[in-house]
Amino acid sequence: MNTLDAIAKRRSIRKYKSEQIEDANLEQVIKAGQIAPNAGPFHISVIQNAELLNKIAEVSVQAMKDSGIKMMMNRAAVPGFSPLYGAPTLVVLSASPKNPYSMANIAAAGANMTVAATDLGLGSCLMATPELGFKADAALAAAAGIPEGFSVILCATLGHIDDDVKIPARTETDNVNYIK
Repeated sequence: MNTLDAIAKRRSIRKYKSEQIEDANLEQVIKAGQIAPNAGPFHISVIQNAELLNKIAEVSVQAMKDSGIKMMMNRAAVPGFSPLYGAPTLVVLSASPKNPYSMANIAAAGANMTVAATDLGLGSCLMATPELGFKADAALAAAAGIPEGFSVILCATLGHIDDDVKIPARTETDNVNYIK
């Protein structure tokens, strides 16, 4: 698959098979994040421990319910909702909140990783929701190996796409103008 095909095929997947992704594929996805353009340090934590993933999901659901953000509160109120969608791997991207470019660094790394995952036939979903869980429970950050002075900014689920998932067609928006 070439880069433009992977970009065009990338979708946010919200249902995964329980089987873990292969180490070689995981390493390629992580490498794609490491080599993203950046203007300062950031950190990648890869979580595959089922107990920790369940705790992150549990705390994140409660943080969503307590967020005061109507969309998040409604989503978290759905019976059986899990913000990690059953993914066997969660990539947690963190950086210093003091660096004004941290969000851009993390966004570039996350985009690279999701395109790499697509190229490898894996599903992924970039999300900010688990950030609420990490903010609500400092012990989660320690368990995830978040460096001192760094904050969780963005996460990505990774895994094999569940057979039941219907991947929607891409919809294009009219959000470009050219000035020559």
